[in-house]
Amino acid sequence: MSKKYIIVFAILMFAVLLFFLGNTIIKSRFYLPDLPVEGLTKKEAYEKISNRHNDIRYLTNNDNFNWYIYQGSQETFGNELIKQFNTLGGFTFLEQIGSGYVFESKGTGDKLIIESQMWTANYIIFKLPVELRLEHVVLK
Repeated sequence: MSKKYIIVFAILMFAVLLFFLGNTIIKSRFYLPDLPVEGLTKKEAYEKISNRHNDIRYLTNNDNFNWYIYQGSQETFGNELIKQFNTLGGFTFLEQIGSGYVFESKGTGDKLIIESQMWTANYIIFKLPVELRLEHVVLK
């Protein structure tokens, strides 16, 4: 009879250990891929964009670039990026080449290519030169 209690106790302890281990992994966002930008943890990036579908959020400034994150599909991202650049003024969307978006400066005619990359299946990360800052983007 005591052997039965020991087995039940061991199974119960294993379940509790699994629960706490799983909870720790989920809270730390350990399972997410590495970020292409330094100075920001996976957890911080995830918390900035979590549950904010079709929304661009500012991540950080690093190496003379402002980094942003977007939650949604590549198609909706392109539409949102074009909309944001239209509000900036001074830029015209020319074309999309793969995951890159080509804009032209109305004043100088210079071309600006914004390259995006999928961070996970749901999140897209991109950077802009520090001189450009998207106006309608939440900074926190």
